[in-house]
Amino acid sequence: MSSGQLVLLTSSSLAGLAAKAPWFDDIISADLSEQTFNFSHVTKAIKQRKFDRIIDLQRDALTKNLFANFGFFAPKFAGAAPRAKWKLREDNQHSIDADDQLLDIIGVPKIERDLSIGPQLNWLLRLSGQTPSMQPGYFGLSGPYVLLNLGTPDLKHGWPQLAFAELAGHILSLGMELAITGDIHARDLARPLIRTFPQIRDLCARADPFQLASLGTQAKGVVGLADGILHLCAAGAGRCISLHGSQDNARKTAIRSPNAMTLIGDGLDKISADDVIRAMKMFGAL
Repeated sequence: MSSGQLVLLTSSSLAGLAAKAPWFDDIISADLSEQTFNFSHVTKAIKQRKFDRIIDLQRDALTKNLFANFGFFAPKFAGAAPRAKWKLREDNQHSIDADDQLLDIIGVPKIERDLSIGPQLNWLLRLSGQTPSMQPGYFGLSGPYVLLNLGTPDLKHGWPQLAFAELAGHILSLGMELAITGDIHARDLARPLIRTFPQIRDLCARADPFQLASLGTQAKGVVGLADGILHLCAAGAGRCISLHGSQDNARKTAIRSPNAMTLIGDGLDKISADDVIRAMKMFGAL
């Protein structure tokens, strides 16, 4: 953050979406997770910008590594790195609460709007109407549809494949359309679903973040595992239901929105497809 400017450092996959948002004066894209990533090159470029404050909203090993590469003469840094000028009092909380706390520590004035209810996406709705590739029809969706997020496959701790199949079959039996989302690793979960229900629209690793956020604003409901993809899809959704295998997971990752519902089981396998169907009906997502 330099005087009078707000600059976002994000991955290249999110840079397009961030550039369209009305909140940032500039975007820097960098894929910190790439094995060949040159941290020193980026830290040098950041130092040259002479930012007043750098606020780490990710706070993981990658951003701690980025901070470490600044050396002993680092810019004023706020986050979870050991030598950060401003550090969170507690980071075992929802990222929105942690962000709000961190901003308070460094003296960023509070705003009237409650940050816990999620972002304002009026700008995204306006752009959706101007961009054909952000419309449901671009993906073959012509009527009311549900987005089902598969998350990252985890045979031991994920939601069972049978539960995904039961939920998908019920949604389709009601005459609604269904699209599944997830990263490239979710294709293992997607294949058996597509074989059983060929009418499903498979968006796993096929829709970019801009498209996912736009599809979420127009979906009848968004359901699934609360990873980054679900948060994108749910950002503007009318109804969102996230699935969690523990109270702790829900506390840290649940969707923050006035129209969000959280289902919690003692392990994800304890949440049945019937549980989700009942919640969707009660919530108006079916």
